[in-house]
This record gives sequence, C-alpha cells and structure tokens, in this order.
Amino acid sequence: QWSAAVPHFGGSSTFHGSSLAVVEQCLRGEELRAWHQAVLLRLRRKALRDRARAELAWLGHRRRGVLENLQDSTGASAVAAKQHKILTELKREQAEIQNLQNIHKAAHRERKLLLKQQREILMMQHSTAQLQEKLHTLAG
Repeated sequence: QWSAAVPHFGGSSTFHGSSLAVVEQCLRGEELRAWHQAVLLRLRRKALRDRARAELAWLGHRRRGVLENLQDSTGASAVAAKQHKILTELKREQAEIQNLQNIHKAAHRERKLLLKQQREILMMQHSTAQLQEKLHTLAG
C-alpha cells in the first residue's frame, strides 16, 4: 500500500486524486489496525487477570484444606509460595502488556504522522502542478 501512495512529480490531477485516496485509505487502515491492537491487548489483560483470580481462588481453597490439618505446615508454606509465584507472574505479565501497549501506541503515532506528511506532500505537489499549468497557460 505504501509504495502505491508514493507520488510522482509532474503527475496528472487524476493521479493526484488516486494517490491521495490511497493515503487516506492507509490512514483509515492504520486507525483500524491500532484499534484492533488495543482491543487485543485489553482482552489479553482481562484474560490474565481472570486466570490469576481463578488460580488464587483455587489456592485459597487448598489453603483452607491445609489449615484444617494443622500438622501440615509444609503444605501451608507451599501454598503461600505458589500464591506468591502467581502474583509475581501476574505483575510481570502486566508489565509486559503495558510495554507492548506503549510500543504499539508509539508505532501507531509514527505511522500516522508519516501518512499525514505523505498526504501534505501530495497536496503541495498538486498545488505546484496547478500553478505550473496556470503559468504555462499564461506564458502560451
């Protein structure tokens, strides 16, 4: 898509219109892609929280069973260690998701800026071509 949006100097107004349409289509596609990426990361974050909640609930249930048997201190410490591991993993994965969100947002902003600059270049080229045509008409 990008190579189709690259302008050719001295092109016709038809070419300008189609190039501009391609850039506008790329911009809309970029917005849609960024929205999909944000939704996917939100779903991943929700799934992560739900999984951690389920695992902690299961460990809480096991802990109650272990506490009923007061002689099993190693079982209680193993459950506590697993809970700590789950919470640590949850924090690590949340940080990873946040990092991905930041990377995707920055990349989206950069692509959007490039497309907007491309649109501006096309519009300036079109204006220049129109002025050249007027000058050529006046000179002729």
